Amino acid sequence: MLRRLDRLLSYEMKVSEFLGTLIIIGIPYGLVGVVWTLTHTAHLRNLHGVDLVISFLGSIVCWPVLTFANVTMT
Repeated sequence: MLRRLDRLLSYEMKVSEFLGTLIIIGIPYGLVGVVWTLTHTAHLRNLHGVDLVISFLGSIVCWPVLTFANVTMT
């Protein structure tokens, strides 16, 4: 088990491989965040201007936490 972990952690990646991995992970994460935010807009109704933009972007980034909070609050 430790040999496998050591092998995994010692793997070297190029910067382009690292960026590609981040893009592959980030696109679905962002799409789910946009869909979740567009279907849960109750907290955005009374906001305007910069506050609305910041809250909208924050909801996209933090959708996993907000999903858990939404489940435990109802």
